[in-house]
Amino acid sequence: MNKILRNILTCGVILALGVSFSACSKNSGETKATTSETKTIKAGFCAGPYADMFKEAIEPSLIKKGYKVESVEFSDYVLPNKALADKEIDLNLFQHSTYLENFKKQNNLDIIYLKEVPTAGMGIFSNKYKSFSELPKGATVAIPNDATNLSRSIRVLQQAGFVKIDPAVDPKTATQNTLSENPKNLKFVEVEAPQLPRTLDSADVAVINGNYAIGAGLNLADAIYNEKIDKGYFNVIAVRTEDKDSQLAKDIIEIVESDAFKKVIEDSSKQYSSFIKPENY
Repeated sequence: MNKILRNILTCGVILALGVSFSACSKNSGETKATTSETKTIKAGFCAGPYADMFKEAIEPSLIKKGYKVESVEFSDYVLPNKALADKEIDLNLFQHSTYLENFKKQNNLDIIYLKEVPTAGMGIFSNKYKSFSELPKGATVAIPNDATNLSRSIRVLQQAGFVKIDPAVDPKTATQNTLSENPKNLKFVEVEAPQLPRTLDSADVAVINGNYAIGAGLNLADAIYNEKIDKGYFNVIAVRTEDKDSQLAKDIIEIVESDAFKKVIEDSSKQYSSFIKPENY
């Protein structure tokens, strides 16, 4: 009996251990599956409306698709693209496509944009004057100091009737030194784009990127003039070129083309409702 009992107990222990091993193996598989389904991505922004746009109109749909999203904030226009190329982040949203194309050529970066998004145009702002006609001769105008946005600001000033660009000059390369007409003899001061709102207490007018204007609490409706955005100057979602056909890229494009995205953008209570829509919106 003792021998039989020992055999029964031994078999029972082995059976129990077998069940235990089997259960552990099964649970381990389930944990691995859950981990593989959670896709963590890092998205880069400069503080302002495009960070808000991503978080309100894009991130919720990414979460529904199984992504965990981490936001990385940058304080200038240089680091977000370098961080993207260096794989520190997976996408960014802060720049228009012309800036991206110029920056990646100058810095030999292999990045590309997926989609244009509704964009706040540049605005000509002043704390001192309500219209161009009020500007005195020799008024000071603060403009961005990076080449892409500088030429853009000159084109905005031309749109508004402040100046005329020399017809012999490519408007995309225009500067304050390529003007054929400057009837008010405007004096130009180049400033880093994020700092332009701060110049309103010293300069007579400032040409400010929409995102920085909004970030500084300025109302686009209060601008002396608001830009009519040309092709190439809508803000874009950028990724590394190697990821342009990835599942993340496909999901981003699907989301930006979705009704859920448009519902947020067109909500009259949100800042994006007055943004200019790209051609393929």
